[in-house]
Amino acid sequence: MADLQSKMAELSLTQPEVQVALAVVAATILLLVILKLLAGKKRGSAVLLVGPCNGGKTTLFYQLKDGSTRLGTVASMQENEGLCQVRNEKDRVLGSVRVLDLPGHPRLRSKLEQYLKDASAVVLVIDSADITPNKTEAAEDLFEVLTHPVVARRRLPVLLACNKADLETQAHSVDFCRRTIEKQLDAMRKTRLALGGDAGRAIAALGKPDKPLSLGALRSPISAASISAEKGDVVEVMRFFSKLV
Repeated sequence: MADLQSKMAELSLTQPEVQVALAVVAATILLLVILKLLAGKKRGSAVLLVGPCNGGKTTLFYQLKDGSTRLGTVASMQENEGLCQVRNEKDRVLGSVRVLDLPGHPRLRSKLEQYLKDASAVVLVIDSADITPNKTEAAEDLFEVLTHPVVARRRLPVLLACNKADLETQAHSVDFCRRTIEKQLDAMRKTRLALGGDAGRAIAALGKPDKPLSLGALRSPISAASISAEKGDVVEVMRFFSKLV
């Protein structure tokens, strides 16, 4: 009896209809697994350069795009887009990334949310020699980035590019710039929580409101580096890009 049942099972598995059905089931399972993996790894297709006006975003953009300095570059009133070849310390090309330089003018800041939906990473460019008077604008940009649902969900990496390091004694240290932005962002979080509105997503993205805000403890990995876009010292930005290709 057992032998008969075994033979019937073998015959049923060899039927074309059964084989087709099994193949469809297997293909469906495989497709679902692939889609889940892709959804988990999706990060977007562009690196965004954001930050206050006159921080050096456009100068950095052209330096990354083609190695030119474009001295005297004025504040951009529209986006600049281009490809940047990513190279390692040995000048070997690792790949390329699409870079978007977004205007820092307050009237055009609303475009930031639109582009964050397709971001793979964000570089916040700040003037390290003039960080104190511009700390509010810089913190506002970082707040919009970190509390954006796409950024929070994908945990996109963020680089604080402390520009104009070539000004030497006038330029503040990376640690000073980081602490200044961190303190301003914490104050902004408390104010917005008191006013309501974005409170829910701010709490989720910027940590527990009863504890001091720490950039190192947030969902998105945040690093900081000293650069000089005008002098072509963008090694740290290139190192940041190398993790994306």
